[in-house]
Amino acid sequence: MNVALLMVRATNFRLNRDINPCVFLEPMILYHGFVFISIMKPRCTLLFFLLFWVPFASEAQIDMFSDTSLAGQNIIYRKAYSGAVVIHSMGFGAGFRKVKSLNAFEKRFWEADVLLMKQLKEIKTTNPWYANSKSYVYGKLNDVIVTRFGFGGQRQISRKPYWGGVELVFSYSGGASVAIAKPVYLYVIEFTNASQLEYTRVVRKYDPDQHFYDNIFGRAPFSEGLAEVSVYPGLYGKAGVSFDFGQYATSISALELGFTVDLFPIAIPVMAFNDPVNLFATLYLSFSLGKRYN
Repeated sequence: MNVALLMVRATNFRLNRDINPCVFLEPMILYHGFVFISIMKPRCTLLFFLLFWVPFASEAQIDMFSDTSLAGQNIIYRKAYSGAVVIHSMGFGAGFRKVKSLNAFEKRFWEADVLLMKQLKEIKTTNPWYANSKSYVYGKLNDVIVTRFGFGGQRQISRKPYWGGVELVFSYSGGASVAIAKPVYLYVIEFTNASQLEYTRVVRKYDPDQHFYDNIFGRAPFSEGLAEVSVYPGLYGKAGVSFDFGQYATSISALELGFTVDLFPIAIPVMAFNDPVNLFATLYLSFSLGKRYN
């Protein structure tokens, strides 16, 4: 600030007492107005503080303790729900979870999952002898869909700081597991006149004793065989760790990594040249979106 200008302003101030002294306030704001330099009297400094700093601080406190901000985690939300997309080591699926809080660290929930199970030996192929042949899995007897319904609990490992971060939660669950096996149907080549190489395509239920690489044209529509499904009841157990990185305390955005076991007393035939399966052990990764509320 020019020294001569300061002297002139100070002289004018002494000559005219009716002028508001804060007119000569010359603050220097450094990065959002937290620091300023002034040559005026203390009452001007106090007035500046009351006019600018107090409203700013009040607004900051309101944001910090709003129940929709990250600091809202200080509020215990009693209920929550979420939907998830699941990828596991034998396929994919979807899930739903409804949660109820017991206290700040423990929760209980019920869940439902629907998952497609595939064997590691399932390899798609086509018939190279026919144009426009469809892909299929040679040797597959049944498509297997597993549905689960169970109950479980959650235990908080670490909290999310109010300024952001990730919350870690350990979860475990178990309950009923039901496998639905639908027979696989194929388009099969049947010769009407072998000498003339005349043939037709027909839909047939896969039979490993009659259908081979040379007479399978491809996979028939999934709707074929729905009336012949078989049901296999069983049990399941699940354990995992979720990483919640949601922006707000009322929202759920989480990745969960874990391990699941499905056990069926009656073995399920999946592949023609392998033993029936009564145990599915899978690793899973799910992405969940949901909401917390009271």
